[in-house]
Amino acid sequence: MNYRKINNLTGWAVFAVAIVTYLMTMAPTASYWDCGEFIACSNELEVPHPPGAPFYLLIGRIFAMFAGNNVSHIAWFLNLFSALSSAFTVLFTVWITTYLTRRLVASQTEEPNFTQTLVIMVSGAVAGLVTTFADSFWFNSVEAEVYALSSFFTAIVVWLMFKWEERADEAGSERWIILIAYLMGLSIGVHLLNLLTVPALALIYYFRKYPYSLGGLALTGLISIAILGVIQTGIILYTFDIAWFFEKTLVGTIYPNGSPKSGLGLPIGSGIILFFFILFGIIGGAIFVTAKRKMLTANMLLVCSLVIYIGFSTYLMIPIRSSANPPIDENNPENTSSFLSYMKREQYGNRPLFKGPLYNADPIALDVTGKEYVLDPGGSRYVELGDKFEYKYADRDMKIFPRMYERSKYTSGPFGYVNFVRSKGADATNPADDKPTASEDLSFFLQYQVVHMYWRYFMWNFAGKEGDFQDQDWESGLRFDQTSKMPDSVKDWPAKNHYFLLPFLLGILGLAFQVGKNKGDALIIGLLFFFTGLAIIIYLNQYPSQPRERDYSFAGSFQTFAIWVGIGVGAIYYWLQKYLKESGAYVAIAVGLITPAIMAAQNWDDHSRANNYLAPDSAYNLLNSLEKDAVLFTNGDNDTFPLWYIQEVEGVRTDVRVLCLSYVNTDWYIDQMYKQYNESPALPLTLDKKKYQGQANQSRNMGSRAAIDLQLPVDAATLIANGIISAADSAYLATPMAWKVSTRGGGSNHYFELKDVLILDLLSNVAKEGWKRPIYFANTVAPNSFLNLNTYLRLEGLAYRVLPVSKPSTNDPYDPYDGYIDLARTDSSLTSKFKYTNLDDASVYYDENAMRMISNYYNTFYRLANAYLRAASDSDLVGDSIRSASYRQRAEAVMNYGEEKFPISVATPDPYMIVRTGLMYDRLDQKEKAQKYYDAGEKMAYETLNYYQSINESFVKGREYYISLNLLMQQYQQTGRAEKLDELRQKMSNLRQPEI
Repeated sequence: MNYRKINNLTGWAVFAVAIVTYLMTMAPTASYWDCGEFIACSNELEVPHPPGAPFYLLIGRIFAMFAGNNVSHIAWFLNLFSALSSAFTVLFTVWITTYLTRRLVASQTEEPNFTQTLVIMVSGAVAGLVTTFADSFWFNSVEAEVYALSSFFTAIVVWLMFKWEERADEAGSERWIILIAYLMGLSIGVHLLNLLTVPALALIYYFRKYPYSLGGLALTGLISIAILGVIQTGIILYTFDIAWFFEKTLVGTIYPNGSPKSGLGLPIGSGIILFFFILFGIIGGAIFVTAKRKMLTANMLLVCSLVIYIGFSTYLMIPIRSSANPPIDENNPENTSSFLSYMKREQYGNRPLFKGPLYNADPIALDVTGKEYVLDPGGSRYVELGDKFEYKYADRDMKIFPRMYERSKYTSGPFGYVNFVRSKGADATNPADDKPTASEDLSFFLQYQVVHMYWRYFMWNFAGKEGDFQDQDWESGLRFDQTSKMPDSVKDWPAKNHYFLLPFLLGILGLAFQVGKNKGDALIIGLLFFFTGLAIIIYLNQYPSQPRERDYSFAGSFQTFAIWVGIGVGAIYYWLQKYLKESGAYVAIAVGLITPAIMAAQNWDDHSRANNYLAPDSAYNLLNSLEKDAVLFTNGDNDTFPLWYIQEVEGVRTDVRVLCLSYVNTDWYIDQMYKQYNESPALPLTLDKKKYQGQANQSRNMGSRAAIDLQLPVDAATLIANGIISAADSAYLATPMAWKVSTRGGGSNHYFELKDVLILDLLSNVAKEGWKRPIYFANTVAPNSFLNLNTYLRLEGLAYRVLPVSKPSTNDPYDPYDGYIDLARTDSSLTSKFKYTNLDDASVYYDENAMRMISNYYNTFYRLANAYLRAASDSDLVGDSIRSASYRQRAEAVMNYGEEKFPISVATPDPYMIVRTGLMYDRLDQKEKAQKYYDAGEKMAYETLNYYQSINESFVKGREYYISLNLLMQQYQQTGRAEKLDELRQKMSNLRQPEI
């Protein structure tokens, strides 16, 4: 076979390894975070969070169709979409690497000999396999998210540009560049990350077409940045800004009182249609003229612009589908005004990039940035609501390259701004009093944004990681003295992976080799590496305490470094052949192939999501905690998106209306609550739309309120007759239901958020209707969202139901929530209705996010058992030993059921939950079983803390683990276990109390 055939077969062989790997480790259903949203929106072409991913959704819909009538398989096919996208990314990475390595180890004019061919193919294979098994890339490849497809676009456009480079002197070679432009247009409908390849592609063009000069190189860089800006700002955003001008002019706008302001009065959409006719007419005419006059460069640029627009046209799906008002319709971008806001991601606000205030700057005024518009009720005009605005700051507070800018993150964790600012002013507790310097701001940028939020992730992929807890560090794998101290409780963490620095060192060798032999190629790959890595860090300007790890954003950077890892094989061969002759090739091959083999072996157990059904099960369980036609308030992504998935895709409990508290502060979301979706009736709301619609109205009507006293009507007879409360609970009925609602803010700045107003309005109307519409909060919702309703919340399964029943506090030392629990409903849900698929299967891996949900199960089982014990000792049961014993037996049965469904040997939560479970068995006189839990919790907490302190490193969960040991020590003291107490005290005397 000739070189070309061997190269093709090598690529497809590595593709096969990648796809088999991903199929074996792929999630069988929806995962946490955005996966549930993307699966649901792909399945029925609904509208996800801005700026959307319409091309991903369109292709995802095709994959969903392969599931046929079996809705439970839809998620699997969407996950397959990601697996295939990643496998093709690996394929192109192989071919890019063999192309570049051949330039370094063989002649470009002759066929490589056998040894050279072998080294080149192994170089490509190593790059592809390292990409396959890289931590972040693998994570993206086995779930339904946009990043796998985004990586594919990054790889294919670079590969196509090198294909153009080979054929640049041939007639018609510009078609390769036009194809690249079209793919970039399509990629905008997936994620903007692919645009970051433009500078590297521009360099390939420059080095192929022009003789090298420093000025030419600089000019190429500036042009590439300009092209990037034109696509990012001009095509994606300004296109719709101009279209909006046409739309306002042709359709017209009116003031809120109905008086006309401007416009010709044409139908909605006239302006945007006319604009695009003019736009494409101009581009088409210019293409014709430049072709006729043989202005080849100008013609190619115009054709590229046209095909980018054609690829970008997938975004038409967003307003088209929004017009159908699907259940998931984020931002309701069905007209030009709302679609422009959607594309600009206005709901997320702005982050200062190159100039702006630091976190302690006080605004001096409001700057008007534009006008807010909505469609009038008849849908014939745009209504001007008022001004859009943002804070204005004094010139002295405006800094160049501001990094510490988010006031609420002053004390957030170990990277809170307080840890970087030395001069705290007169009041150390007041962030406005600080005096951060430019060097301190830069220090935050380097230590947190660059090192913690990029370099740490980079080393996860090429050195290893210490574990899967958020903010966990990378693992060098060379600490042999430390490894010998590592206890089994740490060593056995599936996510504790180390590669002995082999991928990292091999990549550095490849980089050095390419710089020495071909500086042009090194600069191209270096630019690609920079723009898909550190440039993103600069652009995102992330604040501390992110809700999740963000390594998935930098997969393009990591797959780029994998190219250098592959080239490292060629480097070893090139340097060793001088001494070992042909044998040097086999040394290089052995070192190269062992690198991805180690990565695969280390990463397999914690990257496999096979048989993991926790996310949809948790959604199923939450929904089946609720009464019919319930309204459920949820917290954020991991609460809400699995619910969207299981309702929209699998059709489970579509009578429940899910309200994500993160969205309830928006007018478009409230508008949707007035409509019926699926089987869920519209909510009984009486909010005045004129008061909550738009930023200006909200600011005017939601703020400046003190705490208020509320009373809601209660008809006891109706509640009992309808079975909403039991006769026994009627003694605790609040008639009326009265409580004080505290507003947010402090000092003179008291205010309600829009979500507070909606919750109170909903409660008021539900009360007037006799409490027929059940209202719940998920038990994962933060208490500060309860509006002081705590005494009126009843736990039912995994949710708190709001009822006008207020039982007196029991001051229960065993239940910090001291809450009211519906024993029958919660017991029935936990032991009869809920799913716990494979939580007893030791072969299934559960990461930190999964463990949070499992800990929630542990906590709910504990609280139910505790409520039974509290009922058994209730004063009303004195002398009723039979009933009391029955309650104790039920408490034990509940705990045993939980132990059967999610044993700690499989689904291991944090040690605090383990110790609390032991505490419950202790109270049930199951001393032996209790000690099993005590020993497990102590082993996990003590050995982990002791190990990290012995090597002088902090442990990100250190404080929580330390608290669990304190809880255990208190229990030993209370139960008279003197020997165990002394033993644990001695151990804890060796520990330092963690600072974090």
